Amino acid sequence: MRDAVSPNASSLLADLLAEITAAPPLQQLLERALDAACQLSHADTGAIGLCDAATDTVRTAVVRHAMPAPFQSTFARGEGLAGYIFATGKAYHGRYGDLPKPVVPALSEHISYGLPIRWQDQLLGHLALSVEPPRRFRPADLELVELIPPIIAIAIGHASRHDEELRGRRRFELIAHITADIHHHNQDLESLLQRAADAIHQMLQFPNVDIPLIDPADPQTLVVRVRGGDYKHRIQREDRLSIHQGIMGAAVRERLTQLVNDVRADPRYVCPPGVAPAQAELAIPLRLADRVLGVLNIESDRAFSDLDRRSLEVVADYLAVAIDNAHLFAQAGSAAVLDERARLARELHDNVTQILASINLLSQTLAATWKRNPAEGEQRVARLHQLAQTAFAEMRMLLRQLAPAEPENYHTVSRKSRVLVGLENLRTHALPGALTKLLGTIVPENIAVASSFAAYVPQKLEHEEALYRVCQEALSNSLRHAAAKRLRVEAAVTGEHAVLRVSDDGRGLDTDFRPGIGLGSMRTRIETLRGSFRIGSNNPRGTLIEARLPRSDRQMG
Repeated sequence: MRDAVSPNASSLLADLLAEITAAPPLQQLLERALDAACQLSHADTGAIGLCDAATDTVRTAVVRHAMPAPFQSTFARGEGLAGYIFATGKAYHGRYGDLPKPVVPALSEHISYGLPIRWQDQLLGHLALSVEPPRRFRPADLELVELIPPIIAIAIGHASRHDEELRGRRRFELIAHITADIHHHNQDLESLLQRAADAIHQMLQFPNVDIPLIDPADPQTLVVRVRGGDYKHRIQREDRLSIHQGIMGAAVRERLTQLVNDVRADPRYVCPPGVAPAQAELAIPLRLADRVLGVLNIESDRAFSDLDRRSLEVVADYLAVAIDNAHLFAQAGSAAVLDERARLARELHDNVTQILASINLLSQTLAATWKRNPAEGEQRVARLHQLAQTAFAEMRMLLRQLAPAEPENYHTVSRKSRVLVGLENLRTHALPGALTKLLGTIVPENIAVASSFAAYVPQKLEHEEALYRVCQEALSNSLRHAAAKRLRVEAAVTGEHAVLRVSDDGRGLDTDFRPGIGLGSMRTRIETLRGSFRIGSNNPRGTLIEARLPRSDRQMG
């Protein structure tokens, strides 16, 4: 039977749990957990290691008290106490020198005690303690130490969720930043690419970024002029690389993203002279239709996730469009092609930016929701995932539409195929069905929503798309700026018009209100189709947006 826990031990464990609830940085939590374990066991030395699945090793995260030299911080399977637990998943209590592969001779006579850190069936790392002979661990002390690994596992889980939320938000912010920069600035191509490389480095903290372009005079060669991060400062020269070498070259040849999370195991990896090799490399071809224009190449000191790959592929798609646009401007390209690209770029801003805004708003509530109600947190994560998938799908569809048609065939491209960009719900369910799904996706649960579509008759797809975009922008503005508690969306068809109204009970318009880019885009959409657009005060409070288009019925099915 376990002895009663001493008041000091109880206080240590209570303080550790309280600190986890406060959600400080993971490193701080690991240090506190190791301090508690060393105090409870009276250990001479201690360490916590975390598993790295990408390299199949254990990395020492925290060390306490004097560790004898030479001390290594990374262990392969089977190496030392860390590697033993990593390979077997089992605890160890005994002489360090009796391990299958002891790697620290100075600890040979020490008594070691190691415990796996698990979350459900996943091995996350280990806790290791040791005492110098002739001392031994007391069984009662070790029973208390056994309470520490589950606490560490909870801390790692909390930190991972917070980390993933923050990383996700930064990736969407990066996409919005780069797309807005390209859309609103007319700058030379090299400046544009340099700003993109700097943004990827600064916003996502990847240590090295390269954006080489195919040499127009030699399609077998990549020319590297644009760099971000450490390479920007350490490599002050233009490099020319064959597409038949390296991971970047493979991205060009295969026209596919190359994700390598352990470059040491990939013979294609080429390390620039004079710099330390990275752990992972992600090379994304800058493709437009069947042409590869260059590569977005990123090196990291940790493994890339699927979110990294998908979000940076969107950035690469947009950079490819920007590169090709720059070439078209330089060559005095077709005005019709450039006008169409500008139109689609506006679509990108008006649609995807609103989804990203919803993602940003929702992600800001996740941490508090998880603490208050994990089940509600799970629901919000699922909703966030749905929004993210929608944003990726919309953006990639739009970007593919930016690939130019052959000049002689450009004017024969179906207008319908260019209008319906990612709005399939309009075709199958008409405007009410599409708006119902939009409201269910982007409006938070704490805002009351009312809708009225009973008097609506399906209209031409082009007209419904314009009304859908107006509603999307109006909802986004209300959610971001109005502090509203209620929203109402109405769509109806009268004798002569299709009418959309979006209203809220928020703070209303300022006396010096001036429409921004989004409202200007809404007005342009409606007036281009010979309709009318107005924005004003709602009664008794809030804002009302109304769009009217000439009636133009269509048959469903």
